[in-house]
Amino acid sequence: MSQESQTWKTAFKQNKWLMVLAVFSFLLTSAVLFCLWQRTRQAEEKYRQAVVVQQEQLEQTKALSKALHISQMNAKELQAAYDEIKTETPVANFTVKALSLEAATEQMAERIKRQDAALSPAALEKADRTAVIKNDEEYKVDVLKINLDKSWELSAGVGCHHGDAYIPFGVQRNYAPHRAVAAEIHLESEDLARGKIKTSGWDVRHVWRF
Repeated sequence: MSQESQTWKTAFKQNKWLMVLAVFSFLLTSAVLFCLWQRTRQAEEKYRQAVVVQQEQLEQTKALSKALHISQMNAKELQAAYDEIKTETPVANFTVKALSLEAATEQMAERIKRQDAALSPAALEKADRTAVIKNDEEYKVDVLKINLDKSWELSAGVGCHHGDAYIPFGVQRNYAPHRAVAAEIHLESEDLARGKIKTSGWDVRHVWRF
């Protein structure tokens, strides 16, 4: 047996339980993150359904944020984007037969939910959010496809520093499309196994996103 193999074997024997604990912590963390991802994915699938947004909601950031289940940062960006695209030529135009503009708006949202093939590909395109807006000024229905900037990001994993295992847990707050603030703490795996929380390090960072 080579000296290198012998060294690895000795190191494994000396740190066997620590390695087992690190692997267990990684698997447990992965399982928790997977469950959270599944729940988030299910909620996102629900929120992706077309929603009728009233003109009054569009003019109020908090109301728009609540109606579409988006952050206020995304709501402000949507308000600004809608003001710009109102003066542009629509991607598609088509006629909807209805008794009123309100009925046409509700009908459009329902047809998008059903993925009605008679609608244009632009109206059926997948997006994080779909807002159907009654445009009283021009007496028409606007369909907005919205892809969001995510406000919060979480991270976790397993690390090693000078032979000591730890679990890094991080959180990031995106407060603008290209900027964020992030923080990370290092949790001692041995103390977590004893039911205690002890940190071995931390950091705070400003993040430029691109």
